[in-house]
Amino acid sequence: MKDVHIRKFDAVYGATDCYYGTELRNEFTDFIEKKSISGLTALDLGCGEGRYALYLAKKGCHVLAVDRSPAGIAKLRRRAEDQGLPITARLADIEDFVFDENRFDLIVAATVLDHLAEDLRQRTIDNIKAALKPDGTAYINVFTESDPGFAIKKAAATDAPTPDADNLDISETAGCMEYYFKAGELRSLFDEFDILYYYEGVEPDLSHGPAHHHGWACLIARKPQP
Repeated sequence: MKDVHIRKFDAVYGATDCYYGTELRNEFTDFIEKKSISGLTALDLGCGEGRYALYLAKKGCHVLAVDRSPAGIAKLRRRAEDQGLPITARLADIEDFVFDENRFDLIVAATVLDHLAEDLRQRTIDNIKAALKPDGTAYINVFTESDPGFAIKKAAATDAPTPDADNLDISETAGCMEYYFKAGELRSLFDEFDILYYYEGVEPDLSHGPAHHHGWACLIARKPQP
């Protein structure tokens, strides 16, 4: 992630409250609530303020949470300490993070891959697959080309006139996006996994900034046995 984008996230994470709220997506909580995950190992990759990490730790997971934002990591450490939760919050760039093979039972990458440039994005996907234990589960969500913010990215890539962001139905942090996934693309990247859940759609977002919409792709996939 570019330094200018890190500064943007540091600024929003610096607020006392959780900028993006504390609610998790329903497909994730519905899946976890049906499982016994106490004692499992989990990685929250690009954790931000740590809402997924905190949720998993409360369920008994031993969680490693990684992000490049100092403000996000500092906030997560405070919240984990206040609640006595077993979370290791590490300040690290995904490009430098070492993914130990077959280490994690669960890996969460929520709106992370879409913030990475192409080479790093594919390398991170490969590393997620390798770092999961056999039968381990990946939960990944990304923004897609159905997201209103894609119009700005597309215009920049084609030298077309840039749409007026003030008149678009987009997030105020849309400028931090590196990539919007094509329809079906996220699923295809994990086609050797057992797909437990997949969804694409456009939804309103009232959790931060002015009301806007996001185009989502959400995946829950299990790594097969060798």
